[in-house]
Amino acid sequence: MELRDYLNVVINRKWIILETMGIILALALIFTFLQSPTYSSNVKILSEVSSASESVLGSFFSSALFDPDRYMQTQTEIIKTDTIAQAVEIHLKYMYEQAARENEAGGNAYVPESLPTTSELLAIVSVKQEQRSNIFDITTNSGNPLLSRDVAQAYAEEYMASRQLAAIKQISEARKEVWNRIQEVEDQIQQVAEQAKQYVNQNLPAEIQAESQRVVTLWASLYEKYMTLRIAESLEQRGLEIIQPAKAGAKTGPSTKRNTMLSIFLGLILGVGLAFLVEYLDDTLHTRDDFEKHFGTPIIGEIPFIPAEELPKHHIIYFEKPRHPAVEGYRTLRTNLQFLNLGGDNRTIMFTSSGPEEGKSTVMVNLGAALSEMGKRVLLIEADLRKPVLDKYFGIESPAGLTGVLVGNLSLADAIYKTPYHNLAVLPAGIRPPNPAELVASEAMKEVLKTARSIADYILVDSPPILAASDSIALAPMMEGVILIARYATADRDTSHRTTELLRKVNANILGLVINNLAPAKRYGYYHYYYYSPPEGQEETKKSFFKRIKK
Repeated sequence: MELRDYLNVVINRKWIILETMGIILALALIFTFLQSPTYSSNVKILSEVSSASESVLGSFFSSALFDPDRYMQTQTEIIKTDTIAQAVEIHLKYMYEQAARENEAGGNAYVPESLPTTSELLAIVSVKQEQRSNIFDITTNSGNPLLSRDVAQAYAEEYMASRQLAAIKQISEARKEVWNRIQEVEDQIQQVAEQAKQYVNQNLPAEIQAESQRVVTLWASLYEKYMTLRIAESLEQRGLEIIQPAKAGAKTGPSTKRNTMLSIFLGLILGVGLAFLVEYLDDTLHTRDDFEKHFGTPIIGEIPFIPAEELPKHHIIYFEKPRHPAVEGYRTLRTNLQFLNLGGDNRTIMFTSSGPEEGKSTVMVNLGAALSEMGKRVLLIEADLRKPVLDKYFGIESPAGLTGVLVGNLSLADAIYKTPYHNLAVLPAGIRPPNPAELVASEAMKEVLKTARSIADYILVDSPPILAASDSIALAPMMEGVILIARYATADRDTSHRTTELLRKVNANILGLVINNLAPAKRYGYYHYYYYSPPEGQEETKKSFFKRIKK
């Protein structure tokens, strides 16, 4: 398929796309209006390394600060643990119990109808870092703006408290380790002192003096470290600070604008996809290439769609509305037929179609009218003995017709009706026989056609649909040409193949294909018909009576 073909599919299936978009949009709006509102609140926390922490864990935090992504990922996982969520749940329970007591005393504090559980708290909290800084947000979403605020603030406080306790525990353990080391050094000092007592009246050996200085210096250093850790243990805050407390949650959903845009986009994607799926599954013929490819014959005519209000059924538009744009389609068909008949061999032409209601009789009658206008003697023969319609076009009520001629009750001249239109005559079906296929396949039918050739320039034969009855297959070899009629948006690939296959099996001479009922603005093509004024004197009105031709 070329780009033009894709565009044609979109244009032709535009209602599928628009309806799909409309359905998706309607569902999205319904979902939006039925969805409970969501409110989001966040608290900002600054995370810095305290001097107290650096005294013991400085190397760890230095590496963390040089790898902020890893550090923030660690904090995210800590905040979203069950331990923090359980602590928040207890925090909220205590806080709202206090608020409820205040309300009983005349206060106006917010108290929710129910507290979120641990699993619900884990589902509504999220953590993110602000542009690779030491600030991160704890965000919570809830159906109530005040509950969202309280949960966010509780998360920040419980997180900071847990981190502070963890830091104090680390420092306390380090302090105990330093104290144990001090005790060991004091034992060493005691041992050095005992050794020094042996040299009261003598000079101390250099090695004892050096050892004494070392252990005293070590003790002083450790004691200084111990005192620093005691101070850090009492002052430790882990470098965490709430720099923006939580506020009443702002409404974040549902977003009508966002949902509308997403539904339109999704509807467009689904609509286009559905349009191409329908196009793929639709085996009807839509383009000139489709018709020519599947029927295997050239297109010799294109007859536009005529609304019923413009022309009732079984009326001849060529005579009744000669200025109608559709009449130009029959003139073009007449011209093409004349080019096909340059040698004068194609005088007996059968009109048929794949199935019923494709307009073969209408096309034949109007083509006959167009040929008669050119001064050609035209005889229309109704060979569709199962469902004849030519009598309706010309108002024929007599039972005389083709069946009478075929069984030998009438001569051809007695059965032919002259119409009020110059050079145009009709051989109606006559009485409906019980065996139409046998009659049209008989030798008598060949004699009728032979006689007709002597009195008319063109013999146009209306026959049953190929796939509905076998009559046309029996008639086709008797004809000098066959014209197929295919109704636009009705003909499909399977029936077109079977129709031409059956005709070719009997060596029928298929002259071409006429596409009927073609809407002016289909993806088949765009047509701009114009009004045409027939030659003066040729515009006649239909009359309600007919005269027989007698030799």
